[in-house]
Amino acid sequence: MIRLTMLPAEDGDCLLLEYGDDEFVRRILVDGGRRGTYQRIKPLLSELDGRIDVLVVTHVDQDHILGVLAMLDDPERPVEFGDVWFNGFDHLHDREIFGAVDGELLTTALMTQGLPWNKAFEGRSVEVGHPLTWFDDGSTMEVLAPDRRLLESLIDDWKAKCEQAGLIPGVDPKERELAPEIEHFGAIDVDELAAVPFKRDSSPTNPTSIGLLFEFEGTRIILTGDADDRRLVASVRPRAEAEGGRLRIDALKCAHHGSDKNLSNDLLGLLDCDRYLISTNGKIHGHPNDVAIARILKNGGATKDLIFNYRERAANWDLTALKNQFGYRVLAPDPADEDGFVTVEF
Repeated sequence: MIRLTMLPAEDGDCLLLEYGDDEFVRRILVDGGRRGTYQRIKPLLSELDGRIDVLVVTHVDQDHILGVLAMLDDPERPVEFGDVWFNGFDHLHDREIFGAVDGELLTTALMTQGLPWNKAFEGRSVEVGHPLTWFDDGSTMEVLAPDRRLLESLIDDWKAKCEQAGLIPGVDPKERELAPEIEHFGAIDVDELAAVPFKRDSSPTNPTSIGLLFEFEGTRIILTGDADDRRLVASVRPRAEAEGGRLRIDALKCAHHGSDKNLSNDLLGLLDCDRYLISTNGKIHGHPNDVAIARILKNGGATKDLIFNYRERAANWDLTALKNQFGYRVLAPDPADEDGFVTVEF
């Protein structure tokens, strides 16, 4: 059994990965979305057996971390954690312990509550190349991002934010106003959009995002947070070359909610994938970006599923002519379902 659920994280990420067999079930929660996400998912968490084996906080942006803070602030939270993977301030230096302001708040919560922190990495940072102790249950987990250079690139910005007693922004200040709903007039030129030159994400925080490759019983899933595309390409390429040019995976959680700055044709060309997951309501960045979706349609495989957890973000691409031309399906909640729960079973 392998089940991946995109939870209602608003413009952010909150994903629950569950896997196991008749003898065991493990659960990995990746990020917590916005603060309001926690109250919406608490009933679901209450139905579990009281334990999340690993909580991964991919990075400190608010659309990933605020829901985690709300969960840790709840004295009646229905789950405990076997380990928490999160890169605090001292991890940027590759020191053992520790956190700009939301990151510091999480650092404080982890330490004051005595929660396990990067136990699988012996207290060191979650990064490419650091040894990882994983469960002896037939599954594997590999860190694809970030690397040491990307982590260290955040140090000065983190210090400045703490000194200002401000918050690490979840978006670039230029993108703070709500993005208008995108309407298409006339045909979408997928070829032209897919050919737009790739420009790398310039966010100071996104490149530090934890990216993971999970495998169990032959199923592979890449979980990206807002990870750096170039770092993902560097991590995936050797595996792809070993498999004849493309790494077969069963799902890609598109980095940064389908941003064209975090999903390149280079990465898509290294993957043999038929499921692309996009977690966002699009209210801040306006994600997913048309260029990113066009790249998937053009270079993401002969047949594929685009899976959204908010129906309105799927509408622009749920077009029969395009689906027939590029061999894809659109899967999303019913428009009347505001919960944003979408489960993919493998």
